[in-house]
Amino acid sequence: MSLTFIGLGLNDEKGITLEGLEEARRADSVYGEFYTNIMPNLDLKRLEKEIGKKVEVLDRSQLEDEGGKKVLTAASTERVAFLVPGDPLIATTHISLRLSLAKMGIASRVVHAPSIVSAVCGATGLQSYKFGKSITIPRDQPLPRSVLDTISDNSDRGLHTLILLDVQAGKISQMTIRDAITKMTTADPRLEPRLAVGVARVGSKDERVKASRMKELIGEDFGVGPQSIVVVGRLHFMEAEALELLCGASHDNLREPS
Repeated sequence: MSLTFIGLGLNDEKGITLEGLEEARRADSVYGEFYTNIMPNLDLKRLEKEIGKKVEVLDRSQLEDEGGKKVLTAASTERVAFLVPGDPLIATTHISLRLSLAKMGIASRVVHAPSIVSAVCGATGLQSYKFGKSITIPRDQPLPRSVLDTISDNSDRGLHTLILLDVQAGKISQMTIRDAITKMTTADPRLEPRLAVGVARVGSKDERVKASRMKELIGEDFGVGPQSIVVVGRLHFMEAEALELLCGASHDNLREPS
Protein backbone atom coordinates (compact mmCIF):
# COMPACT_ATOMS: atom_id res chain seq x y z
CA MET A 1 0.00 0.00 0.00
CA SER A 2 1.64 3.31 1.02
CA LEU A 3 3.05 5.60 3.70
CA THR A 4 2.95 9.40 3.74
CA PHE A 5 5.39 11.31 5.94
CA ILE A 6 3.55 14.43 7.14
CA GLY A 7 5.29 17.43 8.70
CA LEU A 8 3.65 19.08 11.67
CA GLY A 9 5.66 22.29 11.65
CA LEU A 10 7.24 24.00 14.62
CA ASN A 11 4.75 25.00 17.27
CA ASP A 12 1.37 23.26 17.51
CA GLU A 13 -1.19 21.18 15.59
CA LYS A 14 -2.01 24.21 13.41
CA GLY A 15 1.35 23.81 11.68
CA ILE A 16 0.16 20.89 9.57
CA THR A 17 -0.64 21.92 5.99
CA LEU A 18 -4.07 21.48 4.43
CA GLU A 19 -2.57 18.77 2.24
CA GLY A 20 -1.09 17.03 5.26
CA LEU A 21 -4.40 17.18 7.09
CA GLU A 22 -6.19 15.75 4.06
CA GLU A 23 -3.71 12.89 3.77
CA ALA A 24 -4.00 12.07 7.48
CA ARG A 25 -7.78 12.00 7.23
CA ARG A 26 -7.61 9.64 4.24
CA ALA A 27 -5.23 7.23 5.98
CA ASP A 28 -6.38 3.91 7.40
CA SER A 29 -4.05 4.37 10.37
CA VAL A 30 -2.00 7.27 11.72
CA TYR A 31 1.29 7.05 13.61
CA GLY A 32 3.41 9.84 15.02
CA GLU A 33 6.65 10.53 16.84
CA PHE A 34 7.50 13.48 19.05
CA TYR A 35 11.04 12.71 20.21
CA THR A 36 13.03 14.34 17.41
CA ASN A 37 11.90 17.83 18.35
CA ILE A 38 9.79 19.71 20.88
CA MET A 39 6.54 21.30 19.70
CA PRO A 40 5.89 23.63 22.65
CA ASN A 41 2.13 24.05 22.19
CA LEU A 42 1.10 20.79 20.56
CA ASP A 43 -2.10 19.26 21.93
CA LEU A 44 -2.40 15.66 20.77
CA LYS A 45 -6.11 15.49 21.57
CA ARG A 46 -6.81 18.55 19.42
CA LEU A 47 -4.71 17.06 16.63
CA GLU A 48 -6.66 13.79 16.79
CA LYS A 49 -9.91 15.72 16.70
CA GLU A 50 -8.79 17.56 13.55
CA ILE A 51 -7.72 14.33 11.86
CA GLY A 52 -10.73 12.38 13.03
CA LYS A 53 -8.80 9.36 14.23
CA LYS A 54 -6.43 8.14 16.92
CA VAL A 55 -2.70 8.84 16.56
CA GLU A 56 -0.51 5.99 17.79
CA VAL A 57 2.66 7.57 19.20
CA LEU A 58 5.90 5.64 18.66
CA ASP A 59 9.07 6.09 20.68
CA ARG A 60 12.71 6.14 19.60
CA SER A 61 13.29 2.44 20.28
CA GLN A 62 10.33 1.42 18.09
CA LEU A 63 11.56 3.49 15.15
CA GLU A 64 15.31 3.12 15.48
CA ASP A 65 16.11 -0.03 17.45
CA GLU A 66 13.24 -1.98 15.87
CA GLY A 67 13.65 -0.30 12.49
CA GLY A 68 10.08 0.98 12.42
CA LYS A 69 8.74 -2.56 12.08
CA LYS A 70 5.25 -1.61 13.24
CA VAL A 71 4.90 1.16 10.66
CA LEU A 72 6.39 -0.96 7.87
CA THR A 73 4.03 -3.83 8.60
CA ALA A 74 1.02 -1.53 8.57
CA ALA A 75 2.13 0.18 5.33
CA SER A 76 2.38 -3.19 3.59
CA THR A 77 -1.39 -3.70 3.84
CA GLU A 78 -2.99 -0.25 4.21
CA ARG A 79 -2.63 3.49 3.70
CA VAL A 80 -0.53 4.90 6.57
CA ALA A 81 0.17 8.48 7.68
CA PHE A 82 3.27 9.14 9.78
CA LEU A 83 3.33 12.49 11.61
CA VAL A 84 6.71 14.10 12.32
CA PRO A 85 7.64 17.41 14.01
CA GLY A 86 9.02 20.05 11.65
CA ASP A 87 9.67 19.00 8.06
CA PRO A 88 10.01 15.20 7.71
CA LEU A 89 13.50 13.84 6.99
CA ILE A 90 15.27 17.12 7.88
CA ALA A 91 17.58 16.63 10.85
CA THR A 92 15.88 13.34 11.70
CA THR A 93 16.74 9.68 11.29
CA HIS A 94 13.62 8.79 9.33
CA ILE A 95 15.35 8.49 5.97
CA SER A 96 16.18 4.90 6.93
CA LEU A 97 12.46 4.20 7.26
CA ARG A 98 11.79 5.56 3.78
CA LEU A 99 14.63 3.48 2.34
CA SER A 100 13.16 0.37 3.98
CA LEU A 101 9.81 1.14 2.35
CA ALA A 102 11.50 1.47 -1.05
CA LYS A 103 13.25 -1.90 -0.63
CA MET A 104 9.89 -3.49 0.20
CA GLY A 105 8.31 -1.96 -2.89
CA ILE A 106 5.98 0.23 -0.80
CA ALA A 107 5.22 3.69 -2.14
CA SER A 108 6.01 6.69 0.06
CA ARG A 109 5.87 10.45 -0.23
CA VAL A 110 6.51 13.53 1.92
CA VAL A 111 4.13 16.36 2.76
CA HIS A 112 6.42 19.18 3.84
CA ALA A 113 5.99 21.72 6.64
CA PRO A 114 8.11 24.46 8.28
CA SER A 115 11.45 23.43 9.76
CA ILE A 116 13.89 25.34 11.94
CA VAL A 117 16.34 25.03 9.03
CA SER A 118 14.18 27.33 6.91
CA ALA A 119 12.27 29.25 9.58
CA VAL A 120 15.45 30.54 11.24
CA CYS A 121 15.99 32.75 8.19
CA GLY A 122 12.65 34.47 8.65
CA ALA A 123 13.16 34.77 12.40
CA THR A 124 16.59 36.39 12.14
CA GLY A 125 16.67 38.07 8.72
CA LEU A 126 19.77 36.09 7.77
CA GLN A 127 19.79 34.89 4.18
CA SER A 128 19.35 31.19 3.47
CA TYR A 129 22.18 30.92 0.96
CA LYS A 130 24.62 32.33 3.53
CA PHE A 131 24.32 29.26 5.81
CA GLY A 132 26.92 26.51 5.80
CA LYS A 133 26.79 23.09 7.41
CA SER A 134 24.62 22.83 10.54
CA ILE A 135 25.47 20.74 13.58
CA THR A 136 23.94 19.47 16.85
CA ILE A 137 25.40 19.85 20.35
CA PRO A 138 24.70 16.82 22.60
CA ARG A 139 23.54 17.57 26.10
CA ASP A 140 25.12 14.87 28.24
CA GLN A 141 28.46 14.47 26.46
CA PRO A 142 31.63 16.55 26.15
CA LEU A 143 31.54 19.02 23.28
CA PRO A 144 32.50 17.14 20.09
CA ARG A 145 35.47 18.61 18.25
CA SER A 146 33.29 18.58 15.13
CA VAL A 147 31.24 21.50 16.54
CA LEU A 148 34.25 23.82 16.70
CA ASP A 149 35.53 22.54 13.35
CA THR A 150 32.17 23.21 11.69
CA ILE A 151 32.00 26.77 13.05
CA SER A 152 35.58 27.39 11.92
CA ASP A 153 35.09 25.92 8.43
CA ASN A 154 31.89 27.91 7.87
CA SER A 155 33.48 31.10 9.19
CA ASP A 156 36.45 30.71 6.84
CA ARG A 157 33.94 30.87 3.98
CA GLY A 158 31.97 33.73 5.55
CA LEU A 159 28.98 31.48 6.27
CA HIS A 160 26.59 31.31 9.21
CA THR A 161 26.37 28.15 11.34
CA LEU A 162 23.03 26.84 12.62
CA ILE A 163 23.56 24.95 15.86
CA LEU A 164 20.75 22.66 16.99
CA LEU A 165 20.51 21.72 20.65
CA ASP A 166 20.01 18.13 21.73
CA VAL A 167 16.38 17.24 22.52
CA GLN A 168 15.61 14.55 25.10
CA ALA A 169 11.99 13.49 24.89
CA GLY A 170 10.07 13.15 28.12
CA LYS A 171 12.41 15.32 30.17
CA ILE A 172 11.14 18.59 31.61
CA SER A 173 14.59 20.17 31.55
CA GLN A 174 16.07 20.57 28.08
CA MET A 175 19.39 21.91 26.84
CA THR A 176 19.46 25.70 26.69
CA ILE A 177 21.34 28.32 24.73
CA ARG A 178 23.21 29.15 27.95
CA ASP A 179 24.29 25.50 28.32
CA ALA A 180 25.47 25.29 24.71
CA ILE A 181 27.39 28.55 24.69
CA THR A 182 29.04 27.67 28.00
CA LYS A 183 30.24 24.41 26.48
CA MET A 184 31.54 26.11 23.34
CA THR A 185 33.30 29.04 25.01
CA THR A 186 34.85 26.77 27.64
CA ALA A 187 36.28 24.62 24.86
CA ASP A 188 37.38 27.67 22.86
CA PRO A 189 37.37 31.04 24.69
CA ARG A 190 38.04 32.79 21.36
CA LEU A 191 34.33 32.32 20.62
CA GLU A 192 33.25 34.65 23.44
CA PRO A 193 33.31 37.85 21.32
CA ARG A 194 31.72 36.16 18.28
CA LEU A 195 28.34 37.49 17.18
CA ALA A 196 25.57 34.93 17.52
CA VAL A 197 21.78 34.81 17.54
CA GLY A 198 19.80 32.85 20.10
CA VAL A 199 16.37 31.70 18.92
CA ALA A 200 13.67 30.01 20.96
CA ARG A 201 10.20 28.68 20.09
CA VAL A 202 10.41 29.84 16.47
CA GLY A 203 6.96 29.98 14.94
CA SER A 204 5.11 30.45 18.22
CA LYS A 205 3.47 33.66 19.46
CA ASP A 206 6.13 33.99 22.17
CA GLU A 207 9.06 33.45 19.82
CA ARG A 208 12.28 34.89 21.30
CA VAL A 209 15.18 36.05 19.14
CA LYS A 210 18.25 37.94 20.37
CA ALA A 211 21.54 38.80 18.65
CA SER A 212 24.62 39.64 20.70
CA ARG A 213 28.13 38.46 21.40
CA MET A 214 28.29 34.94 22.83
CA LYS A 215 29.61 36.08 26.19
CA GLU A 216 26.53 38.32 26.53
CA LEU A 217 23.99 35.76 25.30
CA ILE A 218 24.90 33.52 28.24
CA GLY A 219 23.09 36.00 30.50
CA GLU A 220 19.88 36.06 28.43
CA ASP A 221 16.80 34.13 29.53
CA PHE A 222 15.24 32.46 26.48
CA GLY A 223 12.56 30.57 28.43
CA VAL A 224 11.52 27.08 27.43
CA GLY A 225 12.61 25.21 24.31
CA PRO A 226 13.14 24.37 21.65
CA GLN A 227 16.20 26.60 21.36
CA SER A 228 18.88 27.00 18.70
CA ILE A 229 21.89 29.21 18.00
CA VAL A 230 23.23 30.82 14.85
CA VAL A 231 26.92 31.72 14.88
CA VAL A 232 27.04 34.64 12.47
CA GLY A 233 29.44 34.72 9.51
CA ARG A 234 30.18 37.56 7.11
CA LEU A 235 27.16 39.87 6.93
CA HIS A 236 25.45 41.39 3.92
CA PHE A 237 24.38 44.95 4.79
CA MET A 238 20.70 43.91 4.81
CA GLU A 239 21.50 41.07 7.20
CA ALA A 240 23.25 43.51 9.52
CA GLU A 241 20.22 45.79 9.44
CA ALA A 242 17.92 42.83 10.17
CA LEU A 243 20.01 41.77 13.17
CA GLU A 244 19.74 45.30 14.54
CA LEU A 245 16.04 45.91 13.85
CA LEU A 246 14.64 42.38 14.30
CA CYS A 247 17.06 40.79 16.75
CA GLY A 248 18.15 43.66 18.99
CA ALA A 249 21.83 43.70 18.02
CA SER A 250 23.68 46.89 19.00
CA HIS A 251 26.04 48.84 16.74
CA ASP A 252 28.88 47.51 18.89
CA ASN A 253 27.70 43.95 18.33
CA LEU A 254 27.84 44.45 14.57
CA ARG A 255 31.45 45.67 14.59
CA GLU A 256 34.18 43.10 14.18
CA PRO A 257 35.66 42.23 17.61
CA SER A 258 39.12 43.66 18.15
